[in-house]
Amino acid sequence: MLFNQLTAAGSNFRIMWTVWIWILLAIPVLAYSQERNDSAVEIDQDELKNLFDRYGLSDDIAKLGISSLTHGENILQHVERILTLDGEIKRSEVFLVQSTDAKEIIDLRAKYRRRDLEEDQDFVDHLEKLTKTEYLLKSYSKSYDRKSVEVFEQSNGDVEIHFDYAAYQLPQTIAYFRFMKVVLTVRDGRPVQMVISSSKPFDYESGFKAEEYTQVVTFGLLGNGKTIVKEKQIVAKGVRKGKPARLEMRIKTIAFYDDDEETIILDQDLVARASDPRLREEKIELTRPLPLMADMVRRQGIDVPLPYGVALAYRYQAMDLGFSGFNIMGVDLDEFFDPGESIGDIRAQSYSLRGTVNVLPFWSVFGLAGKIDVDAEVDAQYTGAIEDLLVERFGRLGAAAICRAAEAKGLDICSPGRVLVPVKLDYNMLGLGTTLSVGYRQFFASCTGSYTRTVRDGTVNWNEGIVTLQPMVGYQFLQYRAQLLVGTEYQGLDYTMSGNLGYIPELDREFTYDVGVELNRWAFLAGFNKQVGKHFNITGLYNKGKTRESFTVNVGYQW
Repeated sequence: MLFNQLTAAGSNFRIMWTVWIWILLAIPVLAYSQERNDSAVEIDQDELKNLFDRYGLSDDIAKLGISSLTHGENILQHVERILTLDGEIKRSEVFLVQSTDAKEIIDLRAKYRRRDLEEDQDFVDHLEKLTKTEYLLKSYSKSYDRKSVEVFEQSNGDVEIHFDYAAYQLPQTIAYFRFMKVVLTVRDGRPVQMVISSSKPFDYESGFKAEEYTQVVTFGLLGNGKTIVKEKQIVAKGVRKGKPARLEMRIKTIAFYDDDEETIILDQDLVARASDPRLREEKIELTRPLPLMADMVRRQGIDVPLPYGVALAYRYQAMDLGFSGFNIMGVDLDEFFDPGESIGDIRAQSYSLRGTVNVLPFWSVFGLAGKIDVDAEVDAQYTGAIEDLLVERFGRLGAAAICRAAEAKGLDICSPGRVLVPVKLDYNMLGLGTTLSVGYRQFFASCTGSYTRTVRDGTVNWNEGIVTLQPMVGYQFLQYRAQLLVGTEYQGLDYTMSGNLGYIPELDREFTYDVGVELNRWAFLAGFNKQVGKHFNITGLYNKGKTRESFTVNVGYQW
């Protein structure tokens, strides 16, 4: 339930590639221990937009540190990877072929020989997962923190531009970028090298936790004056499946095809190998059908949720109800039970499974099914008015005799008093709902509405539906990927509780009831949401109103 927003824009640089994700997925802390002989240049926010122009660069150069799948280019790269796991070495090699059409739709394919992946069969699977993340990152390519930008002019004429990525703008799936720091070295108005680092360990590939990571990106200059990513070298050290692991990767651009249909070969031998018709080829799917308009919304700088989700929820609710009338099986009992002096103590537990689909980035729909267990106790004020009916029918002496006989059996029907009536009911539940949400930086707002109906176990008569609304606002703690929220909850319970408990053999008829109740439909709501990893979340909600109190625990998974 994060609705982080950021500003995204286009790029003049078209330096790309899937494996950028490997580059950035794990990012180390680089320490500069040598003495610096440079001077810092102060930048105010009004001048920041002209900063890169000052040094002969495009403002879009910042996106080279977050995504290389940013613009329409056709490029061929060679990827070598060495994974050392507890002393065992696995080597793999692939070629990556990217083509981009006029609408900036990217087609990405991996070409490889089976023998090159014999020791690392899951390499292509990792490649696809990481590339999908890379595709997502391209929509956040300008999400650097402008306040973090620093410029150091060195004595040798080089310029170092330092900046961080903006934490609030990143969704959970790429949350590790909030720790990233970038150092870009510029010489004579052209980028020479980029080093990306992170202040904390993070999850790299599946099961690989990177504790140390170094990435060095080397830029090259083509004959036509275009700057490209020439080579990327990555070394990551950490733990995988509880064992020490080291990952080395070298990504080299070997051919470049520009918009003017010019072909620039940078490594003839590797290009010839990539043209071998015996190579296997796999297409890497970058987009998903849902949510609709996801790419368009991302280009506006708005976080897009994962399309599907399931959740298990438990809710406990206690209600203290007053009564305004009793009608049982068509008989008005207010004469015998004083509604104003009667109280209903209701305790309900519900267990539900919910499936969610995010149709649009800001709109989801869900269906739910579950069970509700109700334990209630009606503490009714008995008026003793039945004595008047007995007098009317049997006379005063007859009525007195009947009252004494009933009292002898332990049932005082002719004297006022309290009557406790326990009730236990079990229901099945079905429902539909929807959520609308918006957000800006650390703040978000949402409104969830649902419609549910229940049917008592063993019967076929569905009760009237209940509408529930939950408008909420909240604040996100970026460092912990947690949110606090407050709001209200509306439960559209009717002021009359009516239903049919089914056929009662002893009465030879169905037991119907229509009881007037006094309740408050609105209650205060407060809670939290904690995201665990990329897919799981835990939510807790507490409600407090005049006539009810409840808490809810929800565990969800999104993919």
